[in-house]
Amino acid sequence: MYFFNNLFVKILLWGFLYHWGRQVDAQSITETQKIEITFNKTCSIVFPSIIKSVDRGSRHVLAQKAKGVDNVLQLKAAREGFAESNLTVITGDGVLHQFTINYSAQPASLMFNAGVGSGEQNFDQLLFQANMTETDMEKYSSGIVDTKRITRSIHEKEAKIDIALLGIYIKDDVMFYRFRIRNQSNINYDIDFLKFYIRDKTKIKRTASQEIELNPLYIYGNVKTVKGKSETDLVFALPKFTIPESKHLSVEMFERSGGRHFDLVIKNKTIVGAKLLL
Repeated sequence: MYFFNNLFVKILLWGFLYHWGRQVDAQSITETQKIEITFNKTCSIVFPSIIKSVDRGSRHVLAQKAKGVDNVLQLKAAREGFAESNLTVITGDGVLHQFTINYSAQPASLMFNAGVGSGEQNFDQLLFQANMTETDMEKYSSGIVDTKRITRSIHEKEAKIDIALLGIYIKDDVMFYRFRIRNQSNINYDIDFLKFYIRDKTKIKRTASQEIELNPLYIYGNVKTVKGKSETDLVFALPKFTIPESKHLSVEMFERSGGRHFDLVIKNKTIVGAKLLL
């Protein structure tokens, strides 16, 4: 009897750990990075998306968003020689970033790129604050999804998944891109990422194609999963931009642990036809 009871407990424990592991993985948690900070100098972390939440493990770690910039966090030590601590930051793309914080009188670097390995200096572009607040962007995004009017439809379909651009809208210096993802299969479509790039239309042989990634200011909708036999609308708020005729906007969507990948091409003539939001 003891053997069976013990076996039952082990099965329950295994099931809990398996479920917890899947939940943690679904939250897109990055690997823990090590950062050194000091008392009389400011360290900065550049994130690929806007900072949504900051949690410090110790009051001896001072943290604040850089003034006028949405994706830079500034760190400083409140006192010298504090014990090792941690820092957790959640960004607007739904990624949870984890850091181990240690004190150093002379940090090896005062600039860090979230998600980039030690020694690499591939710092992302700065995302300057828009005049529009996050509450404003949520309000406009909700209104766009509620409207039945489709101003433009560009789509790509493969393996019973369809991604379509239903409209581009502009308000002040913010542009809103509305997408609809339709899953006509019985298999859930788990979104690994949906990213925006400005790319050259043609790639000259032996010449590297210039690529610029655009980071959203705000994302409206479920960017994790499109269940089988269902559809969802997403709105991405981006800083205002246009592109030369020699380039195009590429919207990449990849499936996590799957092969249903998409690259939606949007030309500048579609972008400049953005509808004005009142």
